[in-house]
Amino acid sequence: MNNNSHSLLRLSLLAVFSISVAACGGGSTGAPQGAVTTPPVVDSGEPSTFASTEQYFSERVTPRMDYCRNCHVPGGVADTDDGKRFMLGTSSNSDYLNTFEAWQVLGKGVASNRILAMNADPKLAHSGGKSWPVGSPAYQEITTLLGCWDKPDSCLLKSDNTTVEQLPLLGSRRAAHRWAEFCANNSDDAILPADPRSLIQPGVNQGKAVFFNAYWEDCHANLPAEEQQAKTCGEYRSRRDRGLQFLVDELPVGTVSAADFDNTWKKWGLASRPDNFEELYTLRYGMNYAPFDNPYPRNGEDPNQSNGGSGQLPLGLRQNKDADGKWTGTIGSAACFLCHGGQVGDPRKGDSVHIGISNIGSGNNNYDVLMSAKDGSPFNGLVLVEDALPPMDINAVFNIGIKQRGQNNAVGAFEFLVTLLDYDSLGVNPNPLKSVTGGSAQGVQDVAHPLAHTQDTPPWWNMGMRPRKFFDAGVSNDSTRIIMAAGPGELNEIFSQDGAPYRNRIELWDQDLEAYFLSLESPEYPGEVNTSLAEQGAILFHNKDLWAEEGNAAHPKPLGGNGSCASCHGVYSPRFANDPNFLESPVLEGVAGHISPLNVINTDRARSDMLTPTLRQGWDTTYWGYTDGVEGWVAPEDKDPLTEMLDDMMPIASRPQGLCGWEKDVIGYQAPPLYGIWATAPYFHNGSIPTLAQLLDSSKRPAIWRREIQQDGAVKGFNQSMAAYDHNAIGWKHDELVCADIPGNPLSNCNPVDDKGPSLTQLAQSYLNSTLSWAGLVSIPDPAPGSFDKRLIYDSRILGNGNGGHSFSDVLSDAERKAIIEYLKTL
Repeated sequence: MNNNSHSLLRLSLLAVFSISVAACGGGSTGAPQGAVTTPPVVDSGEPSTFASTEQYFSERVTPRMDYCRNCHVPGGVADTDDGKRFMLGTSSNSDYLNTFEAWQVLGKGVASNRILAMNADPKLAHSGGKSWPVGSPAYQEITTLLGCWDKPDSCLLKSDNTTVEQLPLLGSRRAAHRWAEFCANNSDDAILPADPRSLIQPGVNQGKAVFFNAYWEDCHANLPAEEQQAKTCGEYRSRRDRGLQFLVDELPVGTVSAADFDNTWKKWGLASRPDNFEELYTLRYGMNYAPFDNPYPRNGEDPNQSNGGSGQLPLGLRQNKDADGKWTGTIGSAACFLCHGGQVGDPRKGDSVHIGISNIGSGNNNYDVLMSAKDGSPFNGLVLVEDALPPMDINAVFNIGIKQRGQNNAVGAFEFLVTLLDYDSLGVNPNPLKSVTGGSAQGVQDVAHPLAHTQDTPPWWNMGMRPRKFFDAGVSNDSTRIIMAAGPGELNEIFSQDGAPYRNRIELWDQDLEAYFLSLESPEYPGEVNTSLAEQGAILFHNKDLWAEEGNAAHPKPLGGNGSCASCHGVYSPRFANDPNFLESPVLEGVAGHISPLNVINTDRARSDMLTPTLRQGWDTTYWGYTDGVEGWVAPEDKDPLTEMLDDMMPIASRPQGLCGWEKDVIGYQAPPLYGIWATAPYFHNGSIPTLAQLLDSSKRPAIWRREIQQDGAVKGFNQSMAAYDHNAIGWKHDELVCADIPGNPLSNCNPVDDKGPSLTQLAQSYLNSTLSWAGLVSIPDPAPGSFDKRLIYDSRILGNGNGGHSFSDVLSDAERKAIIEYLKTL
């Protein structure tokens, strides 16, 4: 249809409207039969009678159309072959004409017309959801309008004066926990409201758009009052402040001299100390910029006469203080930050954005444990003897499966620790039978191989938005003891005969650390946001049923919810957080408590499969599972050493079961909260996806890839600056590689008969790791020159590194995918 024909059609429609308006009459012709009444939501006076359909539309329907306008406009996500039959303008001026035209094109009628039915009938798929559900005021008002158009002679344009309240589509609480928000404006003696996470119990939100099945458990019920959750704002603030104190000044351990640190460059093959030594240190080892003053003394400085010294340490290192709070001139490692000290943007390169103290704890996808081990760093998370291995054999280091920079295997390392320590007391108890069976007494199928697999560390700021910990929702988030698993100050606090030093340090700080984590907020996206596109994305994120699309017809469905992104990841938009069809209470905004079974999420399952009974079954009977005070429990100090050692070998069912066990009913992965998701690339639990665009479209994922490399002479590492960040795809810029691009022996990297399949070396390593207990502790070495740089490349063919899964989002159109990504920038 050309422009002239289109104009003639509109003139004709205007003539039809004139007839319709005259026929509807309003107040001058009396009240015809068949009037539709609307139950009031907010009654602001006597019911109103309208003089014309135009007036009725303007006052009662236009506010409803503003929601539709987000998508049903030229260039919007509803601008498709099907959606074009109902299109609106960018302003409300032409809504009346456009809606009437669409009503005619769609076959007229009332309940059967798709203008009403798509927004009301649950049997019809509509990416915008059901914003006019049957029986609602919106449904009644649209029914009144279409009824007047359909049968003008029986029309009564009358409506109760209900308030049409439209909360904003955009808005983010930035992961702020309810206590942090509440206490910002209340005194110390104010009683804290309920922790929203504790509300996630069986049956909560039943039948609503968001489905919860990762339930909170109260781990501290049998512990003394001082170990319970905080009760007042004063208690919360005190714990929060102590938690930060612990991370900054209590956690660091080690006695490396400042001079030795300052001479680390000698291990890099350099002839002299570079002027940018501190920047190169972070580049080589992946310990990032510290967002607070972090000094060390240089050139003989007295740190107590120079504000700690003129040097600046990276996040993850800290100059120690003595009992009097004075600087000692020695440097310790704050081990938590090796994995949780992430960074996006580099202020030393002029970037205005990086992770700061208010949102510290981003997963560190940069830390290079292998380079640290190669250089014999005393700050490495592994205990190594300097220069014990030649550089080319570094892949054979005792590394618990770590293959590349940016990964860690905290769970595998913890499994190893559990096999060495007593389940109850945490005293040294390396019973060899326990190490083989995991203490389950059920035989070979329960062989303990501590390789729960490498992972990409999640951010701390989302802890207050998830009722359970870990990628598989293993334990309740009230299980705060595990926060301090790597928190002892010295090795003799971890390894002792009775375990008391370890337990005492955990109980001293665990609640404080949690309180600090609950105070954190996600960082705001630093780039521009297309508000109109983001609003379309908000609608799609919360409403589009991915399983209503033909492409997912054969894909297993989630266990509940409306099939949208929000059904698993939670509600973030103020409009939907306050909609009772989504949440029982607005306080659940941002809470993600959904475990997706393996056959639904279908991401790499090694992390789940290799979680041995050492944890999944044995955990419930350990100190970490909070056995304190349950029936049959005896305090470690009340048991003789022999009994303490032997009771670990008793069958699991006969040992006391703790209050906070490991999840066993739904085996899969927990959908994470998405606050600050822009700053958490790469994605998936194993960090296999460089960008959000690739996460939402599995056909675009590279099998082998490498982030942008920054190199300065002999030192190289990942470029952490915003110049290496992709603002379109959201994530890290990267190069897609093939196996022949990987450094080292070609036979170790490429399969001679399948250049896209795993190499023979990778196949052999996978077989060993998945069948032989403890085999994951050692990697098959590649002695070829340059092979060490494999650690800079992500290879999805490696066991545990698979990049498949989450393919149900492939049904999104390019326009829908772009809108959802734009919305995620706002969280």
